[in-house]
Amino acid sequence: MDDVGFRPGTRRDIDALVPIVRDFHADEGIAWNEASLRAALADLLSDPHNGRLLLVERDGNLAGYCVIGFCFSLEFGGRFGLLDELYLLPQARGGGLGRRALEEAADLCRREGLRALRLEVGNDNARAHGVYLRNGYAAHPRTLMTRWLDR
Repeated sequence: MDDVGFRPGTRRDIDALVPIVRDFHADEGIAWNEASLRAALADLLSDPHNGRLLLVERDGNLAGYCVIGFCFSLEFGGRFGLLDELYLLPQARGGGLGRRALEEAADLCRREGLRALRLEVGNDNARAHGVYLRNGYAAHPRTLMTRWLDR
């Protein structure tokens, strides 16, 4: 059986993580800006109130990552986590690693005293929808909207 582990990311992991995040952004059609990504990772890692970077390792190699941002909502009765990004390298998919990563993210949020864990998934990503539904997530009858404040 594969040796799978999860560990907190650190600044020393940024260089190894950048190409993996670039692959995720390409898959999802997210605009790529390496300088912005590096700055955001530095902000995430410099202040634990922002959230956590969790690395997924298989057989001692980086197999994926997830980023959990910490938020606040009256609806959820206080702090909650936003699973901002979860990505497994193609060769690491299957065999339940995604399910294990979701459970690890939920456990991390429980340890932080968070009340809920939310995520965003593309409407056209049926595989991910299925994974999330089978792992206890439910769709809400709302549309996520964004207003960029720095443009």
